[in-house]
Amino acid sequence: MTARAHIPDPLAFLAPATEHVQVSEADAVLRPTFERHGNEASVRWTEPPVTLQFNALREANEGAHAELAVLHEAREIHWGRLSLASTSAREGLVKKLDAMAPGSPWRLLLERGCRLAVAAVREQPPSVLLHPRVTDGPRYLIEPFLPLGETAVLFGDGGAGKGFTALAFGLVATAGAAFPGGHEASRRVTGLYLDWESTEAELEERLYGLTRGLNCPGTGLYYRRMTRALVDDLPALQAEVSRLGIGFVIVDSLAPACGAEPEGADAAIRCLNALRALGPVSRLVIAHVSKAGADLRTGAARPFGSVFVQNLARSVWELRRSEEAVGDDLTVALYHRKTNRGKLYAPIGLRFHFASDAVTLSPADLQETGDLLARTSLAFQIQKALVAGGRTVPELVEETRARKDTVARTLRRLRKGQRVVEMPDGRWGIKA
Repeated sequence: MTARAHIPDPLAFLAPATEHVQVSEADAVLRPTFERHGNEASVRWTEPPVTLQFNALREANEGAHAELAVLHEAREIHWGRLSLASTSAREGLVKKLDAMAPGSPWRLLLERGCRLAVAAVREQPPSVLLHPRVTDGPRYLIEPFLPLGETAVLFGDGGAGKGFTALAFGLVATAGAAFPGGHEASRRVTGLYLDWESTEAELEERLYGLTRGLNCPGTGLYYRRMTRALVDDLPALQAEVSRLGIGFVIVDSLAPACGAEPEGADAAIRCLNALRALGPVSRLVIAHVSKAGADLRTGAARPFGSVFVQNLARSVWELRRSEEAVGDDLTVALYHRKTNRGKLYAPIGLRFHFASDAVTLSPADLQETGDLLARTSLAFQIQKALVAGGRTVPELVEETRARKDTVARTLRRLRKGQRVVEMPDGRWGIKA
């Protein structure tokens, strides 16, 4: 009978995959159960009672390697690094296993297990022919913030509320909470918070306040303390994402996740590619802003580091806090700085209220926070001013502090787009 081996799709991490490999109906020795989670794989036989556990599976220039643990009757009898395609390395291990547990067909078991592991690590999605079509189903995990299965970046200065905002998104995605403005998740997923900056206790305290403020449960979000660059922990993270069925990952934050020289292009590309290698999960990366960007009083800033941070992300949001807020409130604005799908979303105002036992979120009117409004586009400022009533060009110049010719040019563009109308008395207003 011709041998057949069904290897799980290495990108299908969201649901743990178990595959049975049948080589010969007459030989039960070669009927293992193969299971893979990221870069970990196990090959198990019931008779003989043997398990080959491959960890840190990877292929480099010198071939496929793994850390191999061999269990016989649930007892570990070997652990070590093995070059999977090396005949001499396998033969040396067979001799050791024969001495440790005689009577089992170790050569056959090892040959079959290593062959399956190598096939798994080399498995890649096939090339497919593109067909012009409209994508079915939702395109966002949380519209317009988090593209489904892709990477979004949320960046801002320290103390702007990035962590609270990201955690609020986590509760929307995992617990069904509603984000201010009616933004909801297109599906419920399990989340994973990768933390280089804080502690588990602090995140749980924030989670407690937000769950009470958003009136939702706090289940569905896992926490993982991180100390190394994301690339260095990628095999373990891939396995974790697969085992837990993760659909949403929060990275807090980008600079330590990049590792050494986070401002360089190489570090940013490797980190964002590693996130992509986690599989079809939605990813939110928290990033900082450069000192020059933090000092800006108007206009858009960029995430700290290489331009590839913004270029490789599918959606980028800048978060700014208002210096005008007082008391227990934190007023912030979310500015959509980059998208690869459709048009940029209008700025969103958000207010956090910190009480003793809850953190509540509510919409904030940017018209009431001059410093946040000044960071929006002139077109947005003009439309916000006209919502309150008709304005002349000189009045709009005074309110926006922009040049008269710039205001007039912007009004003409908005009129062409049927956003505003010019009235007979010389004032401008919002088009009904």
